[in-house]
Amino acid sequence: FWPRCGFVCGAPCRPHAAAGVRTPPRAAAMAGFLNMEANTTFFVKASIALYFLITLGEMGRRCYCWAATGLILWQVMSMVGMTSDDSIAVIASLLFARSIPLVYKRVLTIAATYPLALTFRYVKWIIPKYSISEEDFFNCDGCSDEVAERRKKALKDLSASWKQKYPKCAEFSTELKKMISDLRFTSGRCFPAFNAVVQDYLDPSMALERTEGVDVVDLDGNKSMDISGSYGVNVCGYETYKQFIETGWSSAKKQGLFLGSLDKTVLDNISMLREVSGQPEVSFHMSGTEAVMCAVRVARFNTNRNLCVTFGGAYHGWWDGMQPVAGNDRLPDDVLCLKDMSGLALKVLEARRGEIAAVLVNPLQCFHLNQSPPSDPVLSTNNRKVGPTPGYKEWLHKLREVCTACGIVLIFDEVYTGFRLHPKGAQGAYEVKADIVCYGKTLGGGLPIGVVCGPKDLMARGDAKRAARINYVIGTFAGHPFVMACMNAFLKWLKTPETVKSYDTMAKNIEGFISKANTTFEEKGYPIRLTNWFSVWSILYNNPGRFHWMFQYYLKDAGVNLSWVGTGRLLFSLEWQQADYDRLLERLLVACENMQQGGWWEPPVANIKTKLLGEIGRALLKNIFG
Repeated sequence: FWPRCGFVCGAPCRPHAAAGVRTPPRAAAMAGFLNMEANTTFFVKASIALYFLITLGEMGRRCYCWAATGLILWQVMSMVGMTSDDSIAVIASLLFARSIPLVYKRVLTIAATYPLALTFRYVKWIIPKYSISEEDFFNCDGCSDEVAERRKKALKDLSASWKQKYPKCAEFSTELKKMISDLRFTSGRCFPAFNAVVQDYLDPSMALERTEGVDVVDLDGNKSMDISGSYGVNVCGYETYKQFIETGWSSAKKQGLFLGSLDKTVLDNISMLREVSGQPEVSFHMSGTEAVMCAVRVARFNTNRNLCVTFGGAYHGWWDGMQPVAGNDRLPDDVLCLKDMSGLALKVLEARRGEIAAVLVNPLQCFHLNQSPPSDPVLSTNNRKVGPTPGYKEWLHKLREVCTACGIVLIFDEVYTGFRLHPKGAQGAYEVKADIVCYGKTLGGGLPIGVVCGPKDLMARGDAKRAARINYVIGTFAGHPFVMACMNAFLKWLKTPETVKSYDTMAKNIEGFISKANTTFEEKGYPIRLTNWFSVWSILYNNPGRFHWMFQYYLKDAGVNLSWVGTGRLLFSLEWQQADYDRLLERLLVACENMQQGGWWEPPVANIKTKLLGEIGRALLKNIFG
């Protein structure tokens, strides 16, 4: 045996012995201080076992496999007489060789990832929430005292007018906010820093009494033209949904609440859904979010892969399993959020085909590519970027080709776009076929619904070879008789030649409305313009300004009803006629005039970005230092 080395760990050491180096007495004494050399093997094995127990469930199976492989190689090389240094060198070389493709995939994925998906988990803890005081509210863009006074007077006048105009709605909203957190959340409709002051003056909540054509009537008897579209549900028109519900109830009332058994109405629906989707199997659920959950689960189960791909800014329901950025505090680690219409994204699909189960596409992203859904609460200035994206159809076809070549499931989330763009949804509008399609919203004929359509091999809930592998996806109210009956009325309406023709009529009316409105705004010097994608449209602001979000309040005052996202995403239905579009333009112009008179569109004197950075910086320091 070689002399023990006091310069390392007391182990037999050939280099130091050959050099004539002797172990210092003190080092030799320290080497055996604990006198446990005989139990080294036990401690190594115990450490490995404890490490496994501590990290179980926290690390991937691949890490354990690599660790086990390294230990086995170490044992084998020790048995054939290789030294520790040589064994380490061999294992390091093998690890380096194996890491090359993995590092390539990791770098490629990072390059293709939607930027906010990389930073949000850190940024959410940094960006402060703050409020601008009323003292600084009206001149926060550096305007003159005269403009600030005009704004203050305009806000007070509008508030006084609303107290006379909407007393019952205001009382109803005040009571409801005490009990419903949803309403408290959606009541903040302007850029967050301004909410505190605005909510002291204005409450835009509407308490509904009834609908009349394209109008909604509140508890105070005020009629407003609805361009909220009921969050995307209202494709057909409110009067048409009333007919669906009446027809459905007359058919389903004899069945009552009997669940678990299907009837001829369901079979009829399945037949029509197969024709619409182009897929042979159908699964019923109670919301669009549930439909997406089902589609993702069956894709993962039947491909035996974990990863799913979404694209930047896309919304796929409130389920935290498919929300990789804002709106979700628990960010999923099995979702890749990539840049939309990016060649790098396609390379990621090809490089990681063995890991990716599905690509989830919301065709609505064509309207705001790689951007979160447009809304007034994020309107800090004229920073809204929306409009149809050229080349999106070609992109979907290319994506279809890559997914087919890689064996990746292509899922279309048509909860919003289904039946709004075309009688066959985005599949029909863009002439591309998905592997699985999710529907919701309007398909229920006015009632809650979620539907998933796909092929038999991807819709399977059990493993043909393994009895314990079961994918339990089902719901109590799936296939509810009343919902099925209303859906039946909707699907039969959808097939009529008059309905198919009405899509073309609506497209022509919207095109004419957008063109006429933009020409009128330009002639009158109003700093806005409209843009649309099929029946989805938005209002863009031409000039910088901190108060563009105020326009939604003047629209409400002029008799136009919006959702909590304000002027970000607006909708028309098939029910709208030419006279309705003309009436809407008149109300838009009234709101523009009031915005102009109130001083809200006066050009900012101060640099808005500089002001924002200063406000955020001060709020951040306040959060840190109290």
